[in-house]
Amino acid sequence: MEEEILAKMKEILGEYYPNYLIVVLDEEGEVQSDYTSVSVGRMLLREASLDFKDDDVEVIWEEGEE
Repeated sequence: MEEEILAKMKEILGEYYPNYLIVVLDEEGEVQSDYTSVSVGRMLLREASLDFKDDDVEVIWEEGEE
C-alpha cells in the first residue's frame, strides 16, 4: 500500500471510528491490509464474512471506465 495514501485514510477513519480495517487488492493481485489492532482486524473480517454468507446481502458492482 502506498504509505502516504494509507496514512491519509487512517487519519480520516480515525476521526470517526475508533476501530477500522482497510483491505485492498493491489495491481499484482496481492491482498494488503491495515487495522487498528490484530484483534479488531480479525473481528471485522469475521463479521464481514458472516454478512456475505447472508442471503439477504446484495452486492452491486459498478463498472468503471477502462
